[in-house]
Amino acid sequence: MNIDSSYVSPYSVSEINQTSLEKIGTALKINKASEDASDLVIASQLGSTRDSLSQAVENMNSGIAMSNIAQSGLSDQKEILESIRTETLKAMNGTTNQDGKDIIAQTINKSIEQFDAITQSTTYNGTSLLKTDGDTSDDISIVDNQSTIELEKSDTSSISNTLKSLMNNFSTDISVQTNLLNVIDQSIDQLNTFESNFSGASNVMESSIKNSISTEKELANAESTIMDIDYSKESSSFSKTNLLSQIGLMMQSQANATQGKNISLLSY
Repeated sequence: MNIDSSYVSPYSVSEINQTSLEKIGTALKINKASEDASDLVIASQLGSTRDSLSQAVENMNSGIAMSNIAQSGLSDQKEILESIRTETLKAMNGTTNQDGKDIIAQTINKSIEQFDAITQSTTYNGTSLLKTDGDTSDDISIVDNQSTIELEKSDTSSISNTLKSLMNNFSTDISVQTNLLNVIDQSIDQLNTFESNFSGASNVMESSIKNSISTEKELANAESTIMDIDYSKESSSFSKTNLLSQIGLMMQSQANATQGKNISLLSY
């Protein structure tokens, strides 16, 4: 009597174990859409939003760095104007002779050159910050996640040009000296306004950074809740299924051995 013998396939949990190993290896609860498509889409959207916020923070930091450079240049120019003002008052004093006034005029001309050099050299990534072409196309846009901060460039080149135009008869004409004082006072006020604009923009950008970082943390926590595995739970699950697999194999092996023995007896 011939009976076709075959062993019963062992109880397999290898797929479950493989999934657990994949989760433990990647530290992710969801590794493919088939595991939880809706949560995976939500997590992907959260991650995309976080990336946008990270870029917004980077943009704002660049904007603040640029603003600081501009403010530094404006501060140096104000010091130069204060120095020119002091020299002008010295020239206007009746105790200063003509030779002294000529020397003061030379000193002021050198200071104006320094002022102009700051105008030319104050840049950020090749963008001039203290001179413009005179239209809104020169404005600098700092892009936030949901808005744009417009930074208006300062134009200090016009100040140095005005100062230069008043220096021709400076040492011999008291009215020129008086006019120069007035221009200096107006120019200092103008530089203060420029500096205030950059400072105000920096404050807005700093506030934007704080909000973006706070939102980014919240999104990261939400994404973590969806995607991150519970190591303790997953390890316990893996150990349990692994044990069940071993028990199943052992029981199946015993069953197969018994079946094989029965088949052998029936063969006689």
